[in-house]
Amino acid sequence: MSPKPNFQEMSLSQLKQYILSHRDDKEAWEEFTHRERPNAIYFDTDIPLDTQTERLQELLQNDH
Repeated sequence: MSPKPNFQEMSLSQLKQYILSHRDDKEAWEEFTHRERPNAIYFDTDIPLDTQTERLQELLQNDH
């Protein structure tokens, strides 16, 4: 059995590929879900859903 790779040294795409072929590896999944996403859009949870939806639409329209 080969040793586990160092998940923290893997790029996000490498980690994704690893998880796709090792779906039961909880340690890899934990690292993947806790990674920051550079293109992610975050909203405060106390903002009403309608406001979040409007803001997301604005961001998507300004992106093109």
